[in-house]
Amino acid sequence: MSATLLDVTDLVEFLQRRESVSGVQRVIAETAPLLIRGAEHPAVPVILDRPSGRFVALSVDETESMLNGTNSERSPNRDTTAAAATGALVRARTAAPINITPETVLVFLGAVWINDALMLAARDAGARGARLVFLLYDLTPVLETGHTAAVNMLFERYLELVIQTASAVPAISKASRDDFVRYCERVGRSAPPGEVTGLPCGIGPGQFDTASTPWPRPYALLVGTVEARKNHLLAFKGWQRLIERHGPDAVPDLVCIGRLGWHADDFLEQYVATQGLSGKVSLLSNSVSDVDLARFYAHAEFTVYPSRYEGWGLPVSESLAFGKVAITANNSSLPEAGGDLASYFTSDDVDDFVRVVEMEGLDVGARATREARIAAEFEDLTWQHVADCIAHDIARAHAQEARKPVFAEIELGREYVLATGGAAPDSGYADQYMRHLQSEGLTPMLRQPRGTRDFETVDAAVIGTFGSPQVWGNELRPGSRADFRINRPVDGPLVLLVSTRSMPGVVRIDAVGPGGPVHEEVYLGSVITLPLGSGAAGEPAQVSLTVTDAQDSVEGFLGIRSFVVLTADDLQSQVVALKSTADALRQELDFVLNTRSWKVTAPLRRLKGRGAS
Repeated sequence: MSATLLDVTDLVEFLQRRESVSGVQRVIAETAPLLIRGAEHPAVPVILDRPSGRFVALSVDETESMLNGTNSERSPNRDTTAAAATGALVRARTAAPINITPETVLVFLGAVWINDALMLAARDAGARGARLVFLLYDLTPVLETGHTAAVNMLFERYLELVIQTASAVPAISKASRDDFVRYCERVGRSAPPGEVTGLPCGIGPGQFDTASTPWPRPYALLVGTVEARKNHLLAFKGWQRLIERHGPDAVPDLVCIGRLGWHADDFLEQYVATQGLSGKVSLLSNSVSDVDLARFYAHAEFTVYPSRYEGWGLPVSESLAFGKVAITANNSSLPEAGGDLASYFTSDDVDDFVRVVEMEGLDVGARATREARIAAEFEDLTWQHVADCIAHDIARAHAQEARKPVFAEIELGREYVLATGGAAPDSGYADQYMRHLQSEGLTPMLRQPRGTRDFETVDAAVIGTFGSPQVWGNELRPGSRADFRINRPVDGPLVLLVSTRSMPGVVRIDAVGPGGPVHEEVYLGSVITLPLGSGAAGEPAQVSLTVTDAQDSVEGFLGIRSFVVLTADDLQSQVVALKSTADALRQELDFVLNTRSWKVTAPLRRLKGRGAS
């Protein structure tokens, strides 16, 4: 029987931190109850238990207290929802997991790309034949500068997951959908189909009492995280020119509301150095409540939004909802959010920004004319519309055949590391760089240089029910499994070598694959050798590894660090792998024997039955 599962992990973990629901979490909170009550394919809300990598269904009470209790029509108590979220996550540790089958459709509405455990679980669900649906917000990390290499890599892994496994990819804007299609074309892939949902306003004029003004002087409003992409610096420079041209009394204050993000140094330095243009520019970076934000919208002269790239642009549509002139850049999805009611300037052009502010913001008559048109013509989208678009793609996924499983193309004799590892130091000191190359820069078994994009192969080759990824690789707990899925690189018999994390203790494993079953004890830190049998080049091969018992290990799991496929008769490489592992074990044993660290010795004494506490 087919089932629709709706992942709400993002929202539940957010609520646990007692944070105000906004952005991505607002989308989940508003649409999830509608999808759960859906007529054709009602969804079951699920959360991910990170340690086991399995999905667990929310109870009726948990759904009511967290999902139905956080929509915009209510004023939830953060302590109450945080307690409910914590209770659900704790219960998930021991609850029976959801059985995912080829008839399952699994829907993700959250920011999957910042949750690597969720990405692993999604890939595993896809490998089991489930149809996946991902709501796409934007492609900021790959289209906008100002992100770290690690963030870019993580987002590329997410996009690869979506392209390989998704049956449908609805997007919050046509611009985001078009960006996704172009990205797929650039990497030589076909984009899964998907609807365009749009987004309703997060807050509106009828929700709160906005009678009292929140600011002592006339002001324009800029709402958005303080980061380079939002382009506060352009607004700051524009305000500086406006003051120079018209004088401070003729220019309203600029009030910026948003938490501090990243790479906004240029704006913040000028803001501090000029004391906010002698008080004409103010930054409210602490959490501003929805009530206060509504008051700021309601009493603003007009709003500005100079962002360089958006997935939608809620501050634009929210400004229009409050009947205010919205002056915004003309890029990405912003024309969708503002329609023909917003006032546009050329993106990243401070001269044009100043021109439009003068014409549409400072000119009282022109502003009043546009405000009248906004009041007469603006119509907000509804959350039901968003849910209907997503439901259409859910139905599309149910009607499709499951995606064919992906087997990784690998190089014979090349060792692939599961963790991305740290970047080489940029201090300029040769000895530090050399130490990096000789440690993190080399693979554990064959001591090969680590590939900078091994993740592209690893993500397709190693799938299972893992816990949260670690800096050294993935953890495999009792009852969990790791599937190694490859296309054979050459004809003939092959073996798979898997390096494990060195910690005191042993675990017992079972493995099933084309080379026959394996049942053995594994000393943590040693190499596991799994036969892949014989076959022709290009044929798929899969071996499943399961931990059956980890009671005699300090940490209670088997850590997987890397893998390599060799021909069965390549004894030289196998000896090199075993020797490298033995050398590493010897170094760690020397450390353990000579350390006085309680963190190291206490678990060892406990393992030996000495009752360390």
